[in-house]
Amino acid sequence: MIAKFDEPRTISVTDFKAHCTEELRAVEEKGIRLVITRHGKTIAVVEPPTQYPLRTLGELMGSAASLIEISKGAGLDTQTWSNEDWVMHVDEESP
Repeated sequence: MIAKFDEPRTISVTDFKAHCTEELRAVEEKGIRLVITRHGKTIAVVEPPTQYPLRTLGELMGSAASLIEISKGAGLDTQTWSNEDWVMHVDEESP
């Protein structure tokens, strides 16, 4: 099993460039999170991929469907603008 460290390891971009292979191996094998800095400011974070598959927005919305209730009179069943409010600009020189 891969050990996970709670604290990320911080390294300068110069040191990362010099030891890139070793640092990436540590991320892969030890599960560490690597914070790369330039002049003391974070410029990148390298971490192992998540163990859980990422879900799409549709899947997330579907999982919240039972938590959402739209009450009657909320105004979602009627159009809130008139068609005249939306006028398409047509260039007179267009064919």
